[in-house]
Amino acid sequence: MFAVIYRGFVKPEHEEEYQQHWHNIATYFVKSRGALGSCLHKASDGMWLAYSRWPDKATRDASWPGEEAPSSELPDSIRQAIFGLKNCRDEERELPEITMEVVDDLLMK
Repeated sequence: MFAVIYRGFVKPEHEEEYQQHWHNIATYFVKSRGALGSCLHKASDGMWLAYSRWPDKATRDASWPGEEAPSSELPDSIRQAIFGLKNCRDEERELPEITMEVVDDLLMK
């Protein structure tokens, strides 16, 4: 399995809109592009964290057609939802650095 993690701060007045866009995008990628699922979290400090799960990296990479983001090959409704997500983010808040070390990985055993 391969996971992609997204994180950012969302403007408080756009949280419901952000959730709706994420759900629409994630549902599309599960139904049409091979994603296994996704999960969206809201942390107590206002950071939103989401991840999408894929059977492998190749499937995930193939799900994002073209070079530009979002690809013109995606349906217009999904492209608009991706732009909507970006408009909901609070770009003035800096993301803290995350460093991680694998200490136990049951997927690799």
